[in-house]
Amino acid sequence: MSYTITFYLGIFIIILLFLMEGIAFFKDEEFLRAVRDTMGKDRMSLAKRREKPIKGIIWKRSLRKMNFLSINFKDYHVKDITDLQHFKNVETIILTYMGDNEEDIGIYEEEKILENVHYLKSLKKLRRIQLYHLKINSDVKAICPNARVFID
Repeated sequence: MSYTITFYLGIFIIILLFLMEGIAFFKDEEFLRAVRDTMGKDRMSLAKRREKPIKGIIWKRSLRKMNFLSINFKDYHVKDITDLQHFKNVETIILTYMGDNEEDIGIYEEEKILENVHYLKSLKKLRRIQLYHLKINSDVKAICPNARVFID
C-alpha cells in the first residue's frame, strides 16, 4: 500500500515540477503588475491597457510571443528589469519615465533600474531599444550591438 502512495506522490511531484517550469515568476512586483495590466496577444503596451488586469498564472510561452514591450516607470515603479529575460522574442523595448503631458517629465532616479541591462544581450531578436528620461549608468549600445538604441 505504501508503495502505491509513494508512486502516486512521485508522479504528482513530477507533474508539478513540469507545470512550474512553464510558469513565469517575476522578481519585481511592479513589473508583474505592468504585465497584468498591459499584456496583449503579441505586445505589451501602455497604449493598449486592459480594462481588467490578467488574473492567475502567466505562462512563459505567452511572454515568448511578445514582440513589443513598453513600460512607463511613472505608472509602474519597477526597480529590477531582470524580468525582461522572460521576453525571449521581443524586437522592440521602450522604457520611459513620462507623465500625461510634456511638462510632466523628469529623470527616473532609481539608480539600479538599468543595472541589470546586461540581460538584454540574451534577447537575440531585439532590434530597437528606446530609453527616455532614465538615469543610464552603462553603455547600452555596447551591450546590444545589433539593436538600434535611442536615448533621450
